[in-house]
Amino acid sequence: MPRITAAQLLIDAKNEARPASARVLSAEQLVSNHKGTPEEKVALELLPELREMVRKENVGKQWMYTSHTDDMTSKTTVEASVYSTNTHEFDFPYRGPQHATLALRKHPRYGNDVIFSIERGQLQCGSYSGCDVMVRFGDAEPRRYSATGPEDNSTETLFIRGYADFVRRMQSAEVVRIQANTFRQGAPSWEFDVSGFNPDKMK
Repeated sequence: MPRITAAQLLIDAKNEARPASARVLSAEQLVSNHKGTPEEKVALELLPELREMVRKENVGKQWMYTSHTDDMTSKTTVEASVYSTNTHEFDFPYRGPQHATLALRKHPRYGNDVIFSIERGQLQCGSYSGCDVMVRFGDAEPRRYSATGPEDNSTETLFIRGYADFVRRMQSAEVVRIQANTFRQGAPSWEFDVSGFNPDKMK
């Protein structure tokens, strides 16, 4: 199969009818395979703008919005959730890289909740004794929030208090970091891309 020419790749990279992600791939392929050509110089100048276009196209797509009807009230529960962009690997028996999840929930009976959960392990946060977690919104100073564990005493989830304050600060940041104590695994920090959160989908 003949290699695509630098000229054709540059045409593809400049083609505004194509998705920005496809244009980036063409420009990157040009830079990789046609070094030292005039087309490579143009592609290098195009790439920052194209990558910014891709970033803007993808803002908010990491959020998952779900809803269901509460059987007891026939009212709607809505939830927005996002996975951490980083992973941590705990010791046995919780081995294997794992993400954390940050969820915002509006429930007709239980009210509004900020829910932090991990896949495997033991968060040190009792349903009665509670705990503190550290939260950093963007580049602001870390803030301490009180939290509680679930009533069923499961250890992978905790509820962070102060929903309104948390969401207000989150909406002014693109990244939220949450640090919570775990049993024998220290207090790892989990990072979430919260850009593009759509509060209208929580109504």
